[in-house]
Amino acid sequence: MSSRASTELYPIMVVEDRYQGVYSGGRWWAVARADLPLEDMTRIAWLMDDGPGSDDITAAMFWADAPRWIAAGSTADCAVATLIAQDGAAGDAWSPRAR
Repeated sequence: MSSRASTELYPIMVVEDRYQGVYSGGRWWAVARADLPLEDMTRIAWLMDDGPGSDDITAAMFWADAPRWIAAGSTADCAVATLIAQDGAAGDAWSPRAR
């Protein structure tokens, strides 16, 4: 992981995409502030259980308008670099209910 990442993005969790990039555009996800709460779970738990890691339809809908705190890339390093480059990656205003 790049040392250029702002500490406000930590912890960054990197996971392999269940759908191999079909919806996300990359085989790996990088998730900023992965331990923040989201619907009574952490972001990463929500992503895996109820979000784009759950089923095809949910994945397609999520990635059509993904929050700035997640990025995808062809490699883990690429996903992290994309996340770091995104404006607003440290934000936490996104909610699945507001979609």
